[in-house]
Amino acid sequence: MGLPTATDLTEINAILNPQIGSVVFNLDDEEIYRYTGPTNGWQLSTDDQNASEVPLLNNVDVDGSPTDPTPNETNVEEVIQAIAPITSAAARVFYPPSIAIDATSTGVKTPIDLYQLYVDQFASPIAASDPINAPTIPVYNRNELYYYVTFADENVFGNPTTISIDGNGNMSYSIVNLPTDFNTIINVVFVVR
Repeated sequence: MGLPTATDLTEINAILNPQIGSVVFNLDDEEIYRYTGPTNGWQLSTDDQNASEVPLLNNVDVDGSPTDPTPNETNVEEVIQAIAPITSAAARVFYPPSIAIDATSTGVKTPIDLYQLYVDQFASPIAASDPINAPTIPVYNRNELYYYVTFADENVFGNPTTISIDGNGNMSYSIVNLPTDFNTIINVVFVVR
């Protein structure tokens, strides 16, 4: 799996029939763009969250001024509750580990258990920056995730695609044409329920 690339926005906008959720890396500005649908098209994918996205009625008084007779402060719990929807939404979407897909011949292939491949790799990393003190990578249960394929090479997987995923993360697929350069692209995304 990999992230498809385009040389500039013109090339990105020329992509025919993208699926909602498709992502592309723009080589021109070195940014990731995501397809949000026909109304808004390709959007720069950012996480530039700012104070306007946090719905607080009162400002947070960070200087703790004891001289203000009528402080208009927000307590810590109110701040946590206000930012929780933003941070939880950002942390709910992630890419699972890269996997190999058999595209050596055409036809129906053996289903791939995306969830099990994720558990196998996340639960047993082969290296860590701090192997003594680093915590284990958190792993979700199978029923705590939604499974998506956001992009697949239609020349290899068909148009409409031959890919389907069940609620347990088992992906079925067929190869309709062999990749021309012994390589193809498919992007898988997990979302926490």
